Amino acid sequence: MSYRSFDLCCSCGHEFTARLWDAINVTEQKTLKSRLLSGEINLIQCKKCGKKSYIEKELLYHDMNQKLWIQMFPQSERSRWHSLEEENLKKIKKSIKFQKYQFRLTFGREELIEKVRIFESCLDDRIIELLKLRVMEEDEQLKSASDLRILFSRYVPEDAEIQLHVLSIEKNLSQTVVISFDHYQEIEEMEEHLKENEKNQSSEICQGMYINIEKTRVLH
Repeated sequence: MSYRSFDLCCSCGHEFTARLWDAINVTEQKTLKSRLLSGEINLIQCKKCGKKSYIEKELLYHDMNQKLWIQMFPQSERSRWHSLEEENLKKIKKSIKFQKYQFRLTFGREELIEKVRIFESCLDDRIIELLKLRVMEEDEQLKSASDLRILFSRYVPEDAEIQLHVLSIEKNLSQTVVISFDHYQEIEEMEEHLKENEKNQSSEICQGMYINIEKTRVLH
């Protein structure tokens, strides 16, 4: 566990001190995972007016059982993904104990929670991102949406389906897209997510610590 106290000021003018998390280890303290998924981590409340606010700041997510290390940065830092990736890789290479880990970068709470849910479902996040790419490329309306967000919602093994949530204020869209698990298996069998040497969108998405279709939108 790692947290610090910060001096904050509410929109009502009340100044107060609140404890904000820098890092959470969900193996050592299991309740932290459910608190993250429910949006409670770094959510503060003004004691004067009662207003609740989420404070977006850097947060490290560590799951020792899954050997998963996710570093979250504020959404405003997404354009710096490449330099942040290099900085974090340098730090990781110095530590032998983390060699068998999976390392990821995310930007904003939404992306962090999505990654946690993907790994919790025992799925490969690279394949999920390639599924998102397929959804986007098959719909002209989605391809032209500048604010498009496609997020993993859940995996339903009994129905052999993956659900993605598609969002765009610009296109007035908020819908769930259901994808047969066969498409996931097809990408897995063709090893599309492992073709790192090919110069195309798929390989760009699947390389490094920042595994997200947003990366190609920032790049281009």
